[in-house]
Amino acid sequence: MPRERSFSEPEVVDRLADAFTTHGFGGTSMAVLQEATGLGKQSLYNAFGDKAALYRLAVEGAVARFSAGLSAAQAAPDGRAALALLFERLIEDCRSDQPSRQRCIVTCGLLEDLDDPALRSLLEHKWLATHEFIRSQVERGQRDGSIASPRPSAALADQLMLAVGGLRVMARVPGGAQRLAHSVAAQLALLDGP
Repeated sequence: MPRERSFSEPEVVDRLADAFTTHGFGGTSMAVLQEATGLGKQSLYNAFGDKAALYRLAVEGAVARFSAGLSAAQAAPDGRAALALLFERLIEDCRSDQPSRQRCIVTCGLLEDLDDPALRSLLEHKWLATHEFIRSQVERGQRDGSIASPRPSAALADQLMLAVGGLRVMARVPGGAQRLAHSVAAQLALLDGP
């Protein structure tokens, strides 16, 4: 008879996401994962699979954690308000005292340039999903009148995606965290016109 699991899977996934976000795929050893989760190597493998499977789970968990705030953005009264809420959530993460929330597992993974095509594809898919969310909210705002810029929604989404990555970097330099809100306001001003 198999033994019952004596751990919380969502908690383990959060800890995996924290470890991989902090150390990257290549820099995260099984010893790091064991320490982060409190589980032995065999327990991790038996419950979740190999290191690549653990990383996929971590990416899904980290994205779900960030995306939980996007439902509020989707419920915003207009496209511009939705984007403002998205950036408020990003600022909250950047100001967190948890280093893994300050960083983005997807961005870190893309910068790491993983050799595994399946993992790279997963990261690209997640990045593109965020871009699509931003693009759709820009389009929504152009339709509802909250965004005056006539520029193509994809071009505006590109600029805002650059801001997403840039804000995470800015938060990590001295004095940068205090300038985040001003920087977001400047980026959202791009939506006002040509």
